Amino acid sequence: MKVNLSLKDTHVMIIDKLKETHSIASDEEIVSRYITSALHHGDPESIFGTPREQCGAGCFEAEPRFEITIDNADYDKLCKIYQDYAFQPYVTKDEEISKTIRCIFNFVEDEPDSISI
Repeated sequence: MKVNLSLKDTHVMIIDKLKETHSIASDEEIVSRYITSALHHGDPESIFGTPREQCGAGCFEAEPRFEITIDNADYDKLCKIYQDYAFQPYVTKDEEISKTIRCIFNFVEDEPDSISI
């Protein structure tokens, strides 16, 4: 499934740092790997629960940055997470999926040793 990923500047910086750390050049590859790892993490509440869901500032300031292809099963899981955690409403499905992915990168920034790829 193709998703036009909306990120805040802070998330772009996190992704750039992770690309450097893992010697991966592709934004899409680093995002895909972290999505897969997060979805297999044993404690989804720690990733998607209230502390990660809350925006530090400007919840709707995320901008479309690049398009990624997400495995259909992972896409369905991200959709379910968005529904299960009752995040604030967004206009498009891409924005909803982007919200769940931003939560993953908020978690990675706060708990860098909790997810490995």
